[in-house]
Amino acid sequence: MPGRRPGASIWRKARAVMADDQILLEGRYEIKARERLPKLDSPSVEAFAAQDRSDPGRQLFALIPPGHLPCRYLGLLNKKPVQEVPAMWPRAGGIIDWPIGNPANAANAVWGRRPALIYDIPKGERAFPPGKPREPMTEAQLVRLVITPLVQALQEFAAMGVPHRAIRPENLFHQVGGEGPLRLGECFSMPAGFAQPVIYETIENAIADPYGRGSGVVADDLYALGVLLLTLHIGRDPTEGMSEEDVISAKITAGSFAALAGREKLSTTMAEVLRGLLNDKAADRWSLNQLTGWSIGQPFSPTMPHLPARAARPLRFGDADHMTKPALAHAMARRWPEALRLIDAPDFENWLKRSFNDEKVNEQLTKMAIAAGGVGPGSAAKDRYLSRIIMWLNVQSPVCYQDFRVNVTGLGTALAEAMQRQQGLTAFADMLRGRLPQLWMNEQPSLNAGQLQTRRILEEVEKHIEKAGAGYGLERALYELDPLTPCRSPMIADFYVTHLNDLLPALDAALPGLAPETVPMDRHIAAFIAAHLRRGTDHELGMLNSGSKSGDGEVERRVAVLRLLAVVQAAYPNRKLPRLAEAMVVMLTPALERFHHKVARTAAEKEMRALAKDCDLAGLALVFDPEGPNRRADELGFTAARRAYQHLLKEQKWLEEGGLTHPLRTQPVGQRAAAVTSAFIASAAIAAYSVFVML
Repeated sequence: MPGRRPGASIWRKARAVMADDQILLEGRYEIKARERLPKLDSPSVEAFAAQDRSDPGRQLFALIPPGHLPCRYLGLLNKKPVQEVPAMWPRAGGIIDWPIGNPANAANAVWGRRPALIYDIPKGERAFPPGKPREPMTEAQLVRLVITPLVQALQEFAAMGVPHRAIRPENLFHQVGGEGPLRLGECFSMPAGFAQPVIYETIENAIADPYGRGSGVVADDLYALGVLLLTLHIGRDPTEGMSEEDVISAKITAGSFAALAGREKLSTTMAEVLRGLLNDKAADRWSLNQLTGWSIGQPFSPTMPHLPARAARPLRFGDADHMTKPALAHAMARRWPEALRLIDAPDFENWLKRSFNDEKVNEQLTKMAIAAGGVGPGSAAKDRYLSRIIMWLNVQSPVCYQDFRVNVTGLGTALAEAMQRQQGLTAFADMLRGRLPQLWMNEQPSLNAGQLQTRRILEEVEKHIEKAGAGYGLERALYELDPLTPCRSPMIADFYVTHLNDLLPALDAALPGLAPETVPMDRHIAAFIAAHLRRGTDHELGMLNSGSKSGDGEVERRVAVLRLLAVVQAAYPNRKLPRLAEAMVVMLTPALERFHHKVARTAAEKEMRALAKDCDLAGLALVFDPEGPNRRADELGFTAARRAYQHLLKEQKWLEEGGLTHPLRTQPVGQRAAAVTSAFIASAAIAAYSVFVML
C-alpha cells in the first residue's frame, strides 16, 4: 500500500490483518479509516465506521484510542457481562494496523498500530447532548428511567470488578429511540475518570489530574450517580458559573451534599438518597443494594457527613481566606511556589497552633522536615516536605508534588502522559525516589484492592528507580506501574507493543525505516524487556551498562544487546525476523575483530551468517559470548601464544645482549672446560705410564 511503513504487516502472530484499504480485527471486523462518525466520538478518541463480516447487517463502530496510553479494555479481553446490560460493552477489541496522523487519507499516511474497540451503534439517541436544555425529572422518572437500568449495569460491572468511571450526562443514551430508560456509554477508550467533570468526581478524584485519577472503585460510580440524579432532578448543573477549583473547595469545606444540593429545594426522600450517595467518606456511602432498596420504598438513614474542623480565624493564601486544613491543602497543591514560601512563614505555624489549639504543631512539622530530608534527592527535600504537609492537612488528598496531583492507582497513566509531553519527568522521578506514594498509603486508614496491588508494584519500582543504566530509572517505572503501557521507544512507538511476544516482530518491521546501522536497543526497550520478563535480567542489564560506548566497551555492549534480545526470543520463539537478523550481522561485525586467530575469526563469521539466516539469536549470542566456547577457546589460545611470544622475546633479547659470549658467562664455562680437559689429559698420561711399566 502506498505510504505504508516498510514491514508494518509482517507480524508473526498479528491480531489484525491489513489488505488494500481494509483494516481487519480478528479477521472479522472491518474498520473503515475513511468513514468518521464524529457523533459517536469519546473525549480525545475518534469513532469510525465498522462492519462485521460474519453479520453484515449489524451496525457497528470502532473507537481508536491514543497510541501512548494503556488501553483499559486490553486487560479485560477475557471478561464479559454474563447477560445483556444497559451499558456499552465492546463486542471485540485488540491491536490493529492503522494509518498514523491522517486516517482519512490512508493512501498517503504512515502506518503503525493502534488499539481498537468495536461497539454496537446505540439504538437510542444520546440522552443529553451538550448545550441542550434539560427538563427536570421527578423522583418516579429517576427511578424508572435512570436508577433501575443504571444500577443493573453497575451490578454487572461490580461483579466483574470493573468500575465504570464515566457516568455523566453526555455519556448516556436512551436504550431505544429518543426517550425512555437510559444506558451507560463507553468507558474503556481512555484512562478511568479522564473525562469526568470535577462535579461528578469524589474529592480525592477531583483534586487529581485527569490522567492520574486511577481505576477507582464502585463507590466512585455511586458518587457520580448521585450527582447525576441531582442534576437531572433540578434540570441543570448546580455549579454553573463556578470554576473547578471553586467546586472542589466548596466540597472540601461544606461536604459534597451541602456544596451541590444545599441550596436546592428537595423532598425528604430525594434528600435522603442524595445524602447517601454524596457522602464523602467511601465507607459510609450507600451501596448498590441500599440504592435499590430506596428505589422500591425501603427507608434508610444516611450517615451524616464528618466535616473538617474550622479554624478560629482564616488564613489568607492565594486569593482566598481558608478556614479548614483540607481547603488550605488543596490551595497549596495548586500554588506550589507560593506554598513553598508559606511553610517558611511564621504565620503558617501560628495559624495551625492557635486556630486549632494544637501545641504540638512545631514538633509534627519538625518530624516531617527531618523525614523529608532522609529519603530522595537532597535538592528536592523542601518539595517533599511540602508534599508531606499537604497529606497531613488533608488525608483525602491524592499525592501532590509540584505540578502532579495523582492517585496511587493512576501513577502509570500519569507517567505515560508525562513521557508523551516530555514535561515534569524530573519531578515525577523525585516523587518516586522520595517514596511519597508509599507514605500516602501508610497514612490511609484502609486500602482497597487496587491500592494494595500498587503498593506491591512500588516495592519493585523502588529497587530500580535510583539506578541510572538502561533498563532502570523512570522508564522501568513506566512499565512496572502499568503493564498495559505500550513501549515508548522512538524506534517502535508507532507499533503499540504491549507484550513481549510482539517486541521482536515490531523491531523487525521498524528497522527499514531507521537509520543504517541502528543498534536495536535503547532505555525504553531494555526497561520494557526487564519489566515484562518472568525472570530477572540484572545479569544481562549489567553487561549492557558495563561497557563504554567506544572501543572494546562498545563491542561488549553490542554483544549484551544481542543477549537481551536472545532472551526474549527464547521466551517467545519467533524465527521469522529477517531484518532483525541482518541488523544483528551488521551490529556484530566489529565483534568479529575480538577473535584473535584468523581461522577462528573466519569460522565465527561463517557461523554468524548461517545462524542469522535462520534468525537464531540465541545461537548468535553463544558465538560471541565472552564466556562461550568460541571466544573462550580463542582467548585461551591467544593467551598461550602471547606467553610463548613473550618467552621468545626474552630469549632474543638475551642473545642480543651477548648471552653466549659475555665474559661473565664464558669465563666459568672455560674454567670448567679446562678442568675437564686437564683431568682427561692427566688420566690419559697415567694410563700410558701404566702400560709402559708393564712392558
